[in-house]
Amino acid sequence: MWNVSVSLNADNQIEVRVGSESRVGESYYLGLQSNSENHEFHPLEGTIQLLSEWIRLITELKDGQQLFLPFDFSDECTRWLTMYRDNRHVTIVFGWAGMEGWSISPRDLTQYAHGLPGFMPDEPFHTQTFYLPQFISNLRNSLAILTAKAGHAKPLFADRLISGRDERSQITDPCT
Repeated sequence: MWNVSVSLNADNQIEVRVGSESRVGESYYLGLQSNSENHEFHPLEGTIQLLSEWIRLITELKDGQQLFLPFDFSDECTRWLTMYRDNRHVTIVFGWAGMEGWSISPRDLTQYAHGLPGFMPDEPFHTQTFYLPQFISNLRNSLAILTAKAGHAKPLFADRLISGRDERSQITDPCT
């Protein structure tokens, strides 16, 4: 059984499952990105871009660093995963921040990746720890499923996922 997955449900909401927790987020603003090359942008394509960027950032995460990854792009706030790397493990917490979903590009999350103003962990506070190589492998599996659903032969932005090394590297809701 996978301990981590990202998918798009029938209502075009991003569903994030991490261990014993699951959250659903809005994907509407993924289709309104000003830098989108496709004016017929669909939530599936935006979710593929988002997950590709997650994988890139996680594989670059160094020991002792914290990372913030968005998954809910709502009008008045965004929902995030935050993770802290400790050697070959990551500790994950769900949370939210007061910034609007339209202000974040799924193609490049570096602006908030290592520092998110106003981040608040969900209550009750619940941490989970995962083996980093398995976590990344599970996300890559989710990306492959989404990519197949979109009819692509290989993941979009795959060139950004592989940074010169082997692709199999071991390595109360406030928004409503």
